[in-house]
Amino acid sequence: MRARLFFAWVLSILAATLTAHAEGISQERQAYLEGVWSGVPTEVSADKLCSTTAPPAEATALAIEFQRSGGVAFIDDGTEAASRGPILSASEENGVVSLKIGDQAWRFRPDTKDVMYRVRSSASLGGDVDTMVFKRCKPAADRSAIALDDAALKFFAADLPGDEAFFIDDRHAAKTGDRCAVKETQYLFFVLIGPSEFRVSRWNSFAIADKLAEKKSVKLPLDSVSDWAIESARTEGKKVVVRMREYDNEKAVPETIHIEAKADGISVPEWRRTYIRCKGFQSRS
Repeated sequence: MRARLFFAWVLSILAATLTAHAEGISQERQAYLEGVWSGVPTEVSADKLCSTTAPPAEATALAIEFQRSGGVAFIDDGTEAASRGPILSASEENGVVSLKIGDQAWRFRPDTKDVMYRVRSSASLGGDVDTMVFKRCKPAADRSAIALDDAALKFFAADLPGDEAFFIDDRHAAKTGDRCAVKETQYLFFVLIGPSEFRVSRWNSFAIADKLAEKKSVKLPLDSVSDWAIESARTEGKKVVVRMREYDNEKAVPETIHIEAKADGISVPEWRRTYIRCKGFQSRS
């Protein structure tokens, strides 16, 4: 009963937080926009836009998801201004799609299946002018692999606007007060929205990473830092079952963990670990 009430409470928060940001554009247009794009100014060569080894220095990465989030985008132009946020509004007129992402307005002219242009309005030319060309570098992943309802996504996902949940090792958490208010810790986070990948990671906090880099001693017990690609996630009774494999090895033997949500966090029996749920992963990480 306590678990059901807890998830009902989480779901009520989710309903109040997420709105249909993308109602102004069709589902077909949403599907077109989803995925990972890379863009450069139109005067720059776009030949290597999707290169993983030598992309253009001016490239801007843009990832868009609608299906599970109602509209979220990640923008990285190579500066410290990289950000993830909800798509607050979406509309389409005369073949141009307008998205409001945070406090920025983005206008796109779809061209071909995997090419679109960012445009701006030019009073002198009396119309829109292409300013950047974007190529789709990764399609959106099949979100059906994450068979979790909205409440579970809200509770677990670091990449969903709102709580942006992450989970710190209970052994490292503060004993009283705000248990998340610690600098030296290890934490888990779950990438469950996409658009192009699903992942669970166990990382050191900056404070621990800096100490280790300087070869200073860390008194806290530490697990190995790891990334896993999630192949599937589903609920089974009161637990979430996650099938995952080593992130950079597609031939690695998958492993399965069973995660139980608690009022203040989660437990992972296979690892004999408990974690405290914290908020604000994007600013913390």
